[in-house]
Amino acid sequence: MTGRRAGQRFDAENGVATEALLFLGELDPDAIGPSIAHATHYEPTPVGDLDALLAQVPFKLADTTFVDLGAGMGRALLLAARHPFRQIVGVEISPALCAVARENLRAIDRGTLRCRDVRVVRADARMYRFARGDLVVYLYNPFGAAILEHVLERLATDASRDVALVYHTPVERDLVEAHPAFELAGETPFGAVYRLATPAAARGSSRQSTTNATSPNSMLAPHVASTPGHPNHSQPSPGSVDPKTAPT
Repeated sequence: MTGRRAGQRFDAENGVATEALLFLGELDPDAIGPSIAHATHYEPTPVGDLDALLAQVPFKLADTTFVDLGAGMGRALLLAARHPFRQIVGVEISPALCAVARENLRAIDRGTLRCRDVRVVRADARMYRFARGDLVVYLYNPFGAAILEHVLERLATDASRDVALVYHTPVERDLVEAHPAFELAGETPFGAVYRLATPAAARGSSRQSTTNATSPNSMLAPHVASTPGHPNHSQPSPGSVDPKTAPT
């Protein structure tokens, strides 16, 4: 079954609408603002691909927050909710796509989901504040290098937690692999999974040393992070190669 037909079947079986190919410049460019220059088009994650990528995550998904940067109409959120995440958050810059994703969350049979805390947030990835705790951050080629650099730096600032970057159609994989905080954890024919490079045990040892070095009355302030846009939204210029179809 082709990806499009599988997507149509997924929508029909679940009473949702996620199968589409949309360009944000034709949808709601005024509401998106300058960030539209870095966004790609909306195209849903192929059914089955997310499960294969999540199987490469090198730590347990339970008690972890799944964040889809560029959630679009919400298909990846619905697929992720079949796994035991603590919370699932879709970050989408387009108001129109946010509205569709929220309607899909209302339409889905919650009895089929293992994670019941699923939400959609309208935000630019550069300014989104990640939840505390372990994270699985999903990208379906939502934006270019300018935005991805911000995302990587935010994720790299807190080495006290496990973070996996699940990158479908990793057009900018060289940027990720050049970053000293990330290492390749696994890959599939259509994507790659990265994790913060410092092992959790070593981070724990480092935190213990830091605690011992501080005075008894000192306190460490908690850290919170953030991010922008949509995993399938920058608009290719006329005649340009569609990044969604670029080889991984």
